[in-house]
Amino acid sequence: MSAQKTEMTSEHAPTCGKVIPHDGISSISIVRHLCGLYRAQGRFDEAEEVLGGRMDDFIPALRQDGESAITIVRDLVDLFCEQGKFDKAKGIYQQAVSGLEKTFGRQHFTTLSMVFEFGSFLRKNSQLREAEEVYVQSLAGITAGTKNPTLSVLCILNELGVVYAKQRKLKQAVEVYRHAIQGYVKVVGSDHLSTTTAVLNLGAVYKDQGKLKDAARMLNWGLSGLEKTHGIANKRTIETAKQLTAIYMRERNLGEAQRVCAKALNGSETTLGKCHEGTLAVVLDMGIIHRDQGQFKESEQMLQRAFDGYQQTNHNLLPLVLNALGTVHVLQGDYDKADEEYDWASERLNKKEERDELLYLIVTYNMGNALQARGRLEEAEKHCEKALEGFQTLAGHKHLTTMAVVLKLGAIYQEQGKFKEVEDLYRTALRSQGGKSKKLSKGDDNDAALYFQRMSIVY
Repeated sequence: MSAQKTEMTSEHAPTCGKVIPHDGISSISIVRHLCGLYRAQGRFDEAEEVLGGRMDDFIPALRQDGESAITIVRDLVDLFCEQGKFDKAKGIYQQAVSGLEKTFGRQHFTTLSMVFEFGSFLRKNSQLREAEEVYVQSLAGITAGTKNPTLSVLCILNELGVVYAKQRKLKQAVEVYRHAIQGYVKVVGSDHLSTTTAVLNLGAVYKDQGKLKDAARMLNWGLSGLEKTHGIANKRTIETAKQLTAIYMRERNLGEAQRVCAKALNGSETTLGKCHEGTLAVVLDMGIIHRDQGQFKESEQMLQRAFDGYQQTNHNLLPLVLNALGTVHVLQGDYDKADEEYDWASERLNKKEERDELLYLIVTYNMGNALQARGRLEEAEKHCEKALEGFQTLAGHKHLTTMAVVLKLGAIYQEQGKFKEVEDLYRTALRSQGGKSKKLSKGDDNDAALYFQRMSIVY
C-alpha cells in the first residue's frame, strides 16, 4: 500500500503467548526477572544463556505451558534485536515455528500467529523475499481448500499482500488482497476494521497501477468503514478522505471531490483546529476544487484563508498557495494581481536552499499562460520554452506535464504564425517519446501529473 502513501496490516493481527500474571512463583517468572536484571546491566551473554537454555526444551515446554514457552521466544528475539543480532533473532523464530508445527500442526491458531509475527519481523527488517516465502509456505494447501478461513489465515493473506506490494509485485498483491477481503466480509462483515484495512490496501495498489476508478471504489468503501468505526474526526479517516479527494480531482470528478474534501475539512477542523497546517492543506484543496468548477469567489476565499494561515508561520507551502491564487485571478482576468502572485511565488522558491523544481516550472508555465492570454506572445514564448526545457529534464519527454507544455508552446508559435517552429516542436516531441524521467521515480509519475493538474490552468 501512502505506498499510500502508508502501510497497514490487519487490526486482527493475531497474538499468542500473552504473559498472564501468576498468583504464585513460577520458574518462568524467575527466568524472566533474572534475564531482565542481566539486560539492565548490559550482561547480554548471561541473559542469552538463561533464556537460550529454555529453548533447548522448547517442544516439551510447549506441551506443558505453551504461553510461557512463546514468551521466552519473544524475550529472546527482543534480546537479540537489542544487540542488532538479526540472524540470531531470525533463527529463534524459525525454531519456534518449526516446534509449533510439530506440536500443534500448521493450521493451529498458535502456529499461524507465530508465522504472522515472524513474517512481520522479516518485513520490518526489509527481508521481503524471506517474508514472502514464510507466508506462502504457511498458506500452502490451506487457502485453496478452505471455505471458511480463520482470522489467522486472513491476517497472513493481508500481510502477504503488503509484502507483495512493497516488492512491486502488484498483480500478486491484488490477488491476495481480494482473497483476504472476501474472507473478511464473510467472517466479520464488510464494515469491520480488518475488512476496511484490506480494502484500503487494495485501493493503494490500484492507485499504483493507475487504475484510478478501481482505487476510488476501494477508498470509498474503506472511508465508509472508517467513518462507521472511528467517525470523521479521526486521523486515519481524514487521510483516507484526502487520498480519495486527490483521485477524484485527477479524474475530474469535481462534485465527488468536493463532497469528500468537505468531510476531510470537517474532520481536520475538529481534530486539529482551523489554523493547523494540516487543516490549511485541505483548505487549499477545496479552493482548487472550487476554482475548477468556476466558483471563483468561493475559491478565492479558501485560498486566501490558506495564505493567511501559512503566512503567519512563513510556511514552505506559501509559494504553492500564491501560485494557486494566481491561477484564479488569471481566470477572472485580474492579470496584474496574478503577475504579483506569480512573481512572489518565484521569488520565494528561488530563496530556498533546495528549490521545489516541479512547482517552479509550473509557475513559469502559468506565467506563460497569463502572458498569452494578454497577447504578449514573445514573452509567453520565452516562459514556455524555459518550462519545456525544465520538464523534459525533470519528468522526461513523454510525461503528461511535458506534453502539456509542448501543446501550449505550439499554440503560442501558431498564434504568431511560426508554423515551421510548430512542426519542428511536434515532430521532436513525437521522436522523443521513448525518453524517461531522470529525477522522477516511477511511483512519482501519477503524483506529479496530479500536482501539475492542480497547480496549473490550461486554455
